[in-house]
Amino acid sequence: MKQGSTDDPFAEDAASETGTDTDTESGKPSTNDPETQPSQDTTAGGTTEESSAADTDDDNGSAASRLPYIYARDSVKDGRQQRPIFLRDEIEDGIPELVGELEDRFGENVYRTDVMEAAVEVAQEHPDLLEAKLEEWGYGWD
Repeated sequence: MKQGSTDDPFAEDAASETGTDTDTESGKPSTNDPETQPSQDTTAGGTTEESSAADTDDDNGSAASRLPYIYARDSVKDGRQQRPIFLRDEIEDGIPELVGELEDRFGENVYRTDVMEAAVEVAQEHPDLLEAKLEEWGYGWD
């Protein structure tokens, strides 16, 4: 019988009493055990990130933790948040050239997303380089 408006929305389901629910896509029972479910962390921007025990680095050196970042992820967007960035045309126009140069050096395809994130990380690791560029742009000018 179909569920509808005559069903009691406050009635307890036998599955919820046992701690299992049925996965709506597969029809298979799933456990509501907090130990096996991914945890959800809310970021400052209000987005929700999921993490699980398998994602953390352990001292045993699991296979995923030993792989370089580009091989351990499922896709180029895996684990990343999209952020708007405003670039001047001359900076935007130089990105494909930079990606091409890096592809030539590595001898393989390099994702633009990886290049952009690596550029930000290098700036974080070397604020003196960033300071010099910002001074060229007029920061610190009296």
